[in-house]
Amino acid sequence: MTKLRWIVFVALLAISGNSGAQTTSPSVASPQTVRVAFWNIQWFPGRHPNASVASERAQIASVHRDIRRINTDVIGMEEIRDFDNATIAISPLPGFKVDVVSDFPPREGQDVGQQVAIASRLPPLTAWVEMWKPNEALVPPRGFAFAAYEVAPRHMLLVYAIHLKSNRGEISEDIAIREESMQQLTAHIKAMNDAYGKLGNVSCIVGGDFNTAPDDPRFAGETTTGLLRDNGFSWCWENIPFAQRISLPADKLFPAACFDHIFVRNAKINSARVIETSRRSSDHNAIFAELQL
Repeated sequence: MTKLRWIVFVALLAISGNSGAQTTSPSVASPQTVRVAFWNIQWFPGRHPNASVASERAQIASVHRDIRRINTDVIGMEEIRDFDNATIAISPLPGFKVDVVSDFPPREGQDVGQQVAIASRLPPLTAWVEMWKPNEALVPPRGFAFAAYEVAPRHMLLVYAIHLKSNRGEISEDIAIREESMQQLTAHIKAMNDAYGKLGNVSCIVGGDFNTAPDDPRFAGETTTGLLRDNGFSWCWENIPFAQRISLPADKLFPAACFDHIFVRNAKINSARVIETSRRSSDHNAIFAELQL
């Protein structure tokens, strides 16, 4: 049984198990506020794939100082090394535990992989990861982490953490790879919405490091984020000036960018902001949004 069929089976099983007790139409869930954050923590721990013990300790200390400032219910993380280190990253957050961490293989020429993770203070219904599937010559790196939560009676929250292809190759190929990843993601979102929709209302969050932006002229014509908008998602940075949403500060090679995003569906974005973090923690800032489901 595939993972997709398995989750549909679980959803239907949950409904059938409750059918005898529920004799009236389900009531509308009360409004629910959820705080979410995403952070690319740059090869945590160490900020490099083959970091020294001293570099690992220095980044851990800096990340712990920064992460205490992130008041959230769910946090997605990118460039985490593995489950144990994801647990170390969130250890200052009271009541948090790691719900899922990927185990993607290292890229060619590297010894360790860049993983994505989701941690929260909520009990997950299910959580897993999937790699992107190759499509002929397009071979997207990594994949996504997914977790489902029941945040209120008969109100499901689906969370995706992603880290899309970087811009360190041929730009046209990078764009095509990101677009392919998003095509696969939106197909998965539709399937999960259909499955969990049998349990009640469904809100969905997609966040992480997209390595692109809908209003960046360097990626004019790229459809990656547009695919989410076409599927009913709202962008957390809508109408927020660029200077207030720089998630990747400039360095010697690249200009400042807004590459980290949160997209939501069936939820109102009450507020969104960048949380400036130390460059000793990561080359990326964390991003945060408060949502009304």
